[in-house]
Amino acid sequence: MAISSSLLQLLVLVASTACGVHTNLSTFLCDWDARNDMNQAESLRTSMKDCSDLSRLPSRIRLPVTKIQKADWQSRPFQDRMAEILQSLRNLVQDVKDARKLVQAGCSSSLLERLEHNANSYQVILTHRTITVVIQQLHPTEVTSPPLTQKEPYEETDDLDKVLRYFHKLLSGRLEWLITELNLSCS
Repeated sequence: MAISSSLLQLLVLVASTACGVHTNLSTFLCDWDARNDMNQAESLRTSMKDCSDLSRLPSRIRLPVTKIQKADWQSRPFQDRMAEILQSLRNLVQDVKDARKLVQAGCSSSLLERLEHNANSYQVILTHRTITVVIQQLHPTEVTSPPLTQKEPYEETDDLDKVLRYFHKLLSGRLEWLITELNLSCS
């Protein structure tokens, strides 16, 4: 069952207003430029050059799986793909939070805090009930709460530049493909 653009916008407007959401979910779903602006990975990589005390992280961070085999990706249920992305974001937030506890206040701590906040913002948006309603409308036959499991083992690193590159790939790759499916309702 397809959801019309006007119904999508109405759902997003009502839920955003009722819940006091500061992020415009309709813009997130329908505007590539807005999603691109929200992705702070490259900005953080630039800022990292000013942090001389951050050559290596004090703990290892799990990297998201970013490779996409198009046929496999498209054949899997939407909810499974969403769950993988959310689990990668949860892992990143938790691992960065743990690393932040081990660095002294200053440039490194600030940079890690910004990364944690940016990844957490994506989590909040993707788990917002308005997004859930839209997904249920577009994929009504799928289970709404799939188990959060990762098919492939996570690679870990203490190299912040690598973490930021993988974070960027997750957002501009897997997440963007997923949102593109929801964009079919935007006009």
